[in-house]
Amino acid sequence: MTNAKKAKQQRASGTRKPPPARGGKGSRGAKGGRKGGSSTGLWIAVAVVAVVLVVLALASTGSSGGTEPSPAGSVTIARASGALLQVGEAIPEWSAPALDGSGTMTWSSYLGKPTVLAIWAPWCPHCQVELPRLSAAVDARPEIQMVSVTTAIDQGTETPDGYMDDNNLSFPVAVDDAAATLSKGLGVGSFPTTYFVDSAGNVVQATTGEIDEATLATTLDQLRTT
Repeated sequence: MTNAKKAKQQRASGTRKPPPARGGKGSRGAKGGRKGGSSTGLWIAVAVVAVVLVVLALASTGSSGGTEPSPAGSVTIARASGALLQVGEAIPEWSAPALDGSGTMTWSSYLGKPTVLAIWAPWCPHCQVELPRLSAAVDARPEIQMVSVTTAIDQGTETPDGYMDDNNLSFPVAVDDAAATLSKGLGVGSFPTTYFVDSAGNVVQATTGEIDEATLATTLDQLRTT
């Protein structure tokens, strides 16, 4: 029987040649595409998780990160308590941990040069205004140095390290303990309290609250000659 007759009989009987079976390279290619899509989705999920972890890490170490009072027993001062130190009185020797983690700060290490000693609380609005002004004025007078004590840390939401970072301040900061050992020994009754001290460690002037720029300039100019 000729091929033409065979084809005619198949059309007449309604039978058709079955389509070629699927598979081969085309099938493997489709399956491979699904695997690639799943792999891409997995990497996207991993990347999202990584970004979230980085954001959380940055948030936990930002300027709002906490600074706690120094541990009990790590702060000492040679004056238990008392009133504001008066002109001519010596600043009592004290020691306390440094805010930047560099070790223990001692008052005696600053003797020999006119010094501004500022005692402040991180949440105090007057301190927040005063410290950048005071720091800039001291920086303009290399003959003078500035050191500070931060205290009453746990009485507000602002932290010493956060405040220093936010205002780009870098002067040395000693951290008082929860008992306010340094604050009491230095006779602090309000914030900020600032002592202007001569090179021998004696008080030349003591102020509380904010100091206007003109008075500050005059006081510092007089201090650098002592």
